[in-house]
Amino acid sequence: MNKAHSLTLQFGLLFALIAATPVLALKAGWLGPQLLTLVVALLLVLLPSAPEADVQRSLEISKPLAATALLPALWMAVQMIPIPLGSIDHPIWRSAAAAVSEPLSGHISIDLGFTLRALFGYLSLAALTLVTAVLTRDRVRAERVLFGICTITTFAAIELTLLSEVPALKSAHAPSDVVGPLLALTAFGSILNLAFVVRTNERYMTRGSRQPHSLHKLIGMMLAGIGGEIICLIALVHLAPPDTLLAAAFGVTAFGLVVVIRRLNFSRWTAATVCTAVAVACAGGVALRFAANPGLSPLFRFANVVSTDDAAAALRMVSDATWAGAGVGTYGAVAAIYRDATGAPGETAINTVMLLILEWGYVGLLATIALLLQLVARLFRGALARGRDSFYAAGAAGCLVTAFFEAFCDASFTGLAVQMMAAIIIGLGLSQSIGRRSA
Repeated sequence: MNKAHSLTLQFGLLFALIAATPVLALKAGWLGPQLLTLVVALLLVLLPSAPEADVQRSLEISKPLAATALLPALWMAVQMIPIPLGSIDHPIWRSAAAAVSEPLSGHISIDLGFTLRALFGYLSLAALTLVTAVLTRDRVRAERVLFGICTITTFAAIELTLLSEVPALKSAHAPSDVVGPLLALTAFGSILNLAFVVRTNERYMTRGSRQPHSLHKLIGMMLAGIGGEIICLIALVHLAPPDTLLAAAFGVTAFGLVVVIRRLNFSRWTAATVCTAVAVACAGGVALRFAANPGLSPLFRFANVVSTDDAAAALRMVSDATWAGAGVGTYGAVAAIYRDATGAPGETAINTVMLLILEWGYVGLLATIALLLQLVARLFRGALARGRDSFYAAGAAGCLVTAFFEAFCDASFTGLAVQMMAAIIIGLGLSQSIGRRSA
């Protein structure tokens, strides 16, 4: 297989993953993780056929993030290694040793199989981010990926509306299980469709006026981007809880802030002042929403808690959680231990932050936050330093801002579909955070 055909195949596989996200949002099941692992393995096998300059530059871009990105993987490995009973192991291993009257080695994780699968899943997502960065170093391919993501997230918004509003589909599926992931994909679409509109305008301003029929192309692309944005916004306003809608608004604000700073060519101090003012305004909005639910635990103030039994059971789980966690991927096993006659806690966590505390512990939670903050800082810096293609990094940063705030609202970011889409968006943003001339 020559390099051109190999690159086409890699690009097709990447688009297959993007197109699969609305389907996996309904129910990933056992097939979703296997599909991700298989496709990422094929992409890695074909990666040497990619342009060498793109591979080298992508590795250079990713290098400052490598140490922080390895921390979650190392922590998952630590959770699986045998340790003496009575140290930092989970109490369940001591209970098991007493029950069988035999000496056992302890582990932080209560189920090594689930944690091992979670480790492979994390490594697959990290590899997907790197492969996306390599494949989208080329500007034309980056534009196609952005268009593909906008198309699929807009389709997710339509899917969300149908599943929530059509009675026949309501009875065929469980909306409570799929609304969260589809809302997250729709929130991404509300940010990236704006990025697509900015991209279309910039292309016309820089080179479109010199090309024949450029005005017709501008109108068509603008209508596509604006149409996608309207569909995503209608779905969010009509179906999203207030706090989820606020999280999406924060992401859109972050993207718009970068566009305004670049368009008006603010000085460093002016940009810092504007960013501080926006941050204070956002903090005020968060404080108002936080005060709106005084009867709930601070951990669940932004979540849509359906049952007080679920909240009480979740609080028992969190209060019993150790600083080391119970093992990544083991929420179902932990919840089964605490489940009472009312069925609480449910099979899914109330929000992502709660799940991180239970599975990862506070060590893993800090490692995850450190990685997220470094990614956001890297993307914002790249967006402000980049030329006409700054909207890629700005859009990715906006999506991460939304992801951070939505982690307090629901557990959608524990789903495979949202994780896959986030990994591709991050790879695209990092890839285009530095221009080819600086390579």
